[in-house]
Amino acid sequence: MTAAPLGPALVADAATAPGGWGYHLLVLLHIICAVGGFGAVAYRAFVLDLARRRSDAAAAGALGVYGQVGQVGEALIYGTAVFGIAAVGVSGDHRYFDRTWVIAALAVYVVMLGLLHGLVRPAERRYRAVLVELANLPGMKPPARPPQLDELGALRRRVGLGMGLFNLCLLGALYLMVFKP
Repeated sequence: MTAAPLGPALVADAATAPGGWGYHLLVLLHIICAVGGFGAVAYRAFVLDLARRRSDAAAAGALGVYGQVGQVGEALIYGTAVFGIAAVGVSGDHRYFDRTWVIAALAVYVVMLGLLHGLVRPAERRYRAVLVELANLPGMKPPARPPQLDELGALRRRVGLGMGLFNLCLLGALYLMVFKP
C-alpha cells in the first residue's frame, strides 16, 4: 500500500489541524513560555526574604540581577498568552473561545499581570533602592534604628502578599488548563 502524495492542501491541513505540527508547535511554545516565565517569577518573595536577611549592598545587587531575570520571565509570561491564543486560533475549533475554562483562564491571567505590575514590581524596585540607601548610611549605635528598616518590612510584606496571590492564581490557572471544568 502506498501513501498518497502530500499536496499543498494536505500540508496546510496538517499544520493547522488540532493534531497537526503547527498546532503542536504553538502548544509547545505556550508550555515552554509558561514554565520559563512563571518559574522565573514564582520565587520573588523568597529571594526578597533572603536578601532581607543579609541587608547589604551585595543583597541589593543580587536583587537587581533577580529583577532582570524576572523581566525576562515576564516577557515569557506574555508569550504564554500569545502562543496559547494562537494555538486555539490555528486549531480551527474556535468554540474553545466560548468555553468557560478558557475565558476563566484568561481572566486569571489578567489578574496575575495586574498583581505583578501593580503590586509586586513597584514594591520590589523600592525595596532595592532602600537596600542601597541602607548600605550607604553611616554606622549607628545599637539602640538607634534607621527608619528605612520599617519601610523594608512593609515592602517585603507587600511583595509577599502579591506573590502569594500570584501563585494562588497560577494554581487556579493550572487547574483550569489541566482539568478544563
